[in-house]
Order: sequence, then structure tokens, then C-alpha cells
Amino acid sequence: MQNYKGQRNWWTIGVGVLFIVMAIAIYAQPLSTLVSLSYLFGILALIHAAVVGYEVWSDRKMAQSSSGWWLATVILDVVIAVLFIGHVGVGVSVIGIFFAIWFIWDAIFEIYMARAVRDLSRGMAFWTTVLGCLSVFFGFLMLFSPVLAASVMVWLIAFYLFFFGVLTIARSL
Repeated sequence: MQNYKGQRNWWTIGVGVLFIVMAIAIYAQPLSTLVSLSYLFGILALIHAAVVGYEVWSDRKMAQSSSGWWLATVILDVVIAVLFIGHVGVGVSVIGIFFAIWFIWDAIFEIYMARAVRDLSRGMAFWTTVLGCLSVFFGFLMLFSPVLAASVMVWLIAFYLFFFGVLTIARSL
């Protein structure tokens, strides 16, 4: 193991600074961030449609046993891609709703998993359940306010990038 005492890794510092700059840019331009995410999700949906289509084309036996689910998946992915890329306003609105549903789904999972940790720690199970219920509440709040959900998503991305940048810089010093 090499000793790096007294040396700074300037590349890592540069990456940390870049993360912080991106966080500030995202926080300053949340609508641009949402538009970029809409394009990104649209492109990912197209890639997924192409991959699924290739899988069906290359393995016809598997495709015949799926009774049309593969085709439905490809069509749904293409529709989502068209919405997210071709109609960015719809894509931005839907991103907030998807985020809220994901938030609720994850919170319900946490409440369910509290049962698994009950034997290990009653306190941990209690707080996991309480925080899971609060998350379900906030998830439904965001579900009925897609603008709030989209804003929270942008703030979380900016928050992550900022603190990851600070951590990266601190680690390199």
C-alpha cells in the first residue's frame, strides 16, 4: 500500500468541484434539469424497447410463450419515449408522478420490512414504521402535487451532488 501523506489528488478535487458546480446549476435551473431528465428517460425507454425487441427477435420460442407481453412492453416503451422526448411538458409532469409513486412504493416496502427487524430491535422496527408512514403521507402529498414531487426530486439530486462533491474533496485532501 502506498503512502500518500501530504499529497493531494488534484483529479479527485476537480471531480468534487465539478459535482458542486453541477449541484448549484441544478438548484439554479430546476426546469432545465427536469427537461434534461425527461429527455434522458425518453432515451432510456427507447433503448429498453430496442433491447426487448432484440430479445424477442433472437429467441422466438420465449416470445411465443409470453402471449404478447413482450410486444406490449415494446409498444409501451415507445409510447413513453415519444411522450418524454416529443412532449417535454408531459414528460416533466409525469416524472413528478413517477417519483411520487416510487416514493410511496419504497415507503410501503420499508413498513413491510420493519416486521423483519422487529426481532433484532423493537426500537428500529418502531422508527422504521413511523418514518415509513410519514413517507407514505409525503408520497401521497407529492402524488397530488406533481410540481412539488418534481421539485423535491430536483432538490434531492442537487443535495446529493453537492454533498458527494464535498465528500470527494475532503477525501482527496
